[in-house]
Amino acid sequence: MKWNLEKKVNFLMAYAIVSTLIISFFTLSSFKNKEDEKRFDEILAKKITIVGEDNLPRMVLSNESRQHSGRMNGKDWAKRERPSGIIFFNNQGDECGGLVYQAKEKDGKIISGMSFTMDNYKDDQVVQILNDEYYANGKAYIQRGININQFPTGTSIDERNKKMEEINKIADEKERNLKLNELWKNEGSVNRVFLGRTKGNSSGLFLSGPDGKPKMMIYVDEKGNPKIQTFNEKGEIKDFIENK
Repeated sequence: MKWNLEKKVNFLMAYAIVSTLIISFFTLSSFKNKEDEKRFDEILAKKITIVGEDNLPRMVLSNESRQHSGRMNGKDWAKRERPSGIIFFNNQGDECGGLVYQAKEKDGKIISGMSFTMDNYKDDQVVQILNDEYYANGKAYIQRGININQFPTGTSIDERNKKMEEINKIADEKERNLKLNELWKNEGSVNRVFLGRTKGNSSGLFLSGPDGKPKMMIYVDEKGNPKIQTFNEKGEIKDFIENK
């Protein structure tokens, strides 16, 4: 009888200890979760970096002084001047686009603009929504619209930058420029589509071939005249329609 009573008492004590530990665990866990979750009505910051569970960047919101320099293939690029805005990174940690904006005034000249870009995989921008304004000597040069660009399949911005670094070491200016032009011709982007207003104050749709040469233009010129133009393989005007 005594042994049975002792057994029951020991069981109740063990049950009480285990129950206390379990309750304590869940209580502390709930406090921890609440502690990790912070809510703000307003944040004043010079830079905010969002990272993934792998601690690689996903988005950086920053002023121009602290803006992320860019990243590709696991390495940050060297510090460079970049406008304020948002830089996006894919789940591999590579830069894949951004939204940037700035305004500059110097010697009576004004540069103002905003650009939203989407990048080719492992390369530079291929889709861009752009507002580019330049004012000088009482004149305005404005380009607004959508650009769609194209890089050759398999090109890489990292590899192209390495080649450019080597070419820039060439002392002879003429040879250096020839090499740079050749590199850009083989590995650089070409514009395939532009829809918007040109710096010459025409507005319309401008289409190019895979080589970047113009193929078709449907636009209204700076005088308000509607025009349609097509071009041959040499870039010469093939058909021309104009209404005045």
